[in-house]
Amino acid sequence: MKTTTKSSRPSNMTDHVREVLASDIHDGRLLPGDALDEVKICERFEVSRAPVREALLQLSAQGLVKIVPRSGIYVARLSLPELFAMYELLAELESVCAKWAARRMTAQEVAELRAAHEAAALCREAKDPEAYAIANTRFHQVIYNGCHNPFLKSQIEFIRKRTQVYRQNLFARTARIAVSHEDHGRVVDAIEAGDADAAARHMLDHIGVGGRDFAEFLAASPPELFEPATYGTPTNTGRTARVAQA
Repeated sequence: MKTTTKSSRPSNMTDHVREVLASDIHDGRLLPGDALDEVKICERFEVSRAPVREALLQLSAQGLVKIVPRSGIYVARLSLPELFAMYELLAELESVCAKWAARRMTAQEVAELRAAHEAAALCREAKDPEAYAIANTRFHQVIYNGCHNPFLKSQIEFIRKRTQVYRQNLFARTARIAVSHEDHGRVVDAIEAGDADAAARHMLDHIGVGGRDFAEFLAASPPELFEPATYGTPTNTGRTARVAQA
């Protein structure tokens, strides 16, 4: 499927190719270990190799792409230590975000947070993992906005995007949905009460990076998405490795 038409081409094709491929990676349309074929990418965007190569180099510098000499170019995998380090930092950042939200949220923002939590309850009752995942994202986004610190928000969102593909099955079990929603309830109560310390503590517990929740999260993640699986061989169970053309 073509991404652009000649009448609506972006002015900077390098940036456009980089942004679209990054979105494909973050959203799971391209999975860790998938091959990136320069020729097919050129065909997809109707460009020469120069902007494609520059875009891939930029994605490599961002850690999203792995260039393997004499093998090819692939969507980068994270190692378990890298993923743990990201979640360890994410837990602390989310905790600070909740603390500042408890101090800084307006009454309208707190009401919006309560409404987001109640909307998620409907998804929990319906036992709908996909709907709950969307509601979960909305819930956290309200807190990110409510901390009123754009830099903190951007750092959290970067880690969330980088690890998103590893969290695709997070709510596959209805028991996990229930635990998540109950955790959210404690965070909401603390923020409504203006209790910054409690909000931070409950959010830190919610991420659960050091305990059973994180172990269960790893168990639900396909092992072929992690390093040190070998690049250049079929790695994604149940399907053929994809190239950047879908």
